[in-house]
Amino acid sequence: MKILAATTVTALTAMITWSGASAEGRIERNFTTTTSPGPTVPAIPVSELRVSKGSTVVRIDSFKYRLETLTVMPVGAGPYPLAVISHGTPLRGGKAALKKVRIRQLYPVAEDFARRGYKAVIFARRGYASSKGSFQEYYGRCEEASKSSYVRIARNGAKDYAAIIEALASKPDVEGSTVIAAGHSGGGFVVSALASQPPPGLVAVINFAGGRGGQKGGGNCSKGGFVQAFGEFGKGAKVPALWLYSETDRMFWPDLIDQALDAYARDGAPVRLERTGALWFTRNGHLIHFLGARELWRPRIGAFLNAIGAPNWDTAPDDAAVARLPAPAGIGDRGGRRWRLYLGSPGHKAFARGGGRQFGWSALQDTAEEAVRRAMRDCEKRGGSCRIVSINGELAP
Repeated sequence: MKILAATTVTALTAMITWSGASAEGRIERNFTTTTSPGPTVPAIPVSELRVSKGSTVVRIDSFKYRLETLTVMPVGAGPYPLAVISHGTPLRGGKAALKKVRIRQLYPVAEDFARRGYKAVIFARRGYASSKGSFQEYYGRCEEASKSSYVRIARNGAKDYAAIIEALASKPDVEGSTVIAAGHSGGGFVVSALASQPPPGLVAVINFAGGRGGQKGGGNCSKGGFVQAFGEFGKGAKVPALWLYSETDRMFWPDLIDQALDAYARDGAPVRLERTGALWFTRNGHLIHFLGARELWRPRIGAFLNAIGAPNWDTAPDDAAVARLPAPAGIGDRGGRRWRLYLGSPGHKAFARGGGRQFGWSALQDTAEEAVRRAMRDCEKRGGSCRIVSINGELAP
């Protein structure tokens, strides 16, 4: 590709007992469903949401930092419960790759929370994207990874979550006693650490394919350190956690996550693991946070929110599935794979078609115009003229 008051936590987690697997693909540890349903609202139409790019000033260890944000929320004064969401970490590429992180990849998750009546804020942690401050999550070379280095970097990232929750919870449009923190990959690893040191108002964490030290071809820089780190995160954790992993995750595979789950829950941490099958738009299940997997994570998040008595919509909207349009003729197997990934990708996006098997595409963009420009450039660099055949997952006229 080119390119959530301490009193509330107690109320939501007061009845914690062990329960085994209760649904296909679900495993629970130290987790029970509340007997007090949470408040519900009708699902808010997308047309009644407001979206704004910006930044938020936070204080971490006595220093101020400005963090990049993308906010999605209902129109109105609120106050609304808060969902804070953050991204993963590039596998390679150094500082340049960190600065290229696109927080819009998490827009589908933020939009879903906003439609449930939350103020949803995606943010880039220190050192990523346009956020200020130095990168705080470097564990060293792969061979240097260990429990201590994994725990250290996750605790560092958790400071960013705690800081932005503190900064946002005092806003007049936020109900600061109800906060959910979600993260993907490296961000999911960080929210797992946050659960054992919850800031005021945190009622749950959601971990999308969380972890660090994963390698593109498989394996982990320190499998033992990975499992032991999750064991450390589980110590004293009372905030309910939802883990979402695909069986086809190339970074953090099922056996490794089973071990991490056992370690995390060993001292009583409440957690629900939801394991899904393959993703239709990609062979890589690590992209479970993408738009194309919404049909998988939306109902699981809804069931989790209901289980812990957190705010939710009364009935889910019927637009979870993404249209699986047929690929343009003649682009071959590789082009077909890219077309499916294009359809499942979040953000503004476009797909261009040239002669023969020539194609180009772009996603994760802030505007449709930028996506079109990048898709055309990607296509034309292969020679010959091109035309746009799809914008934002719909066929172009």
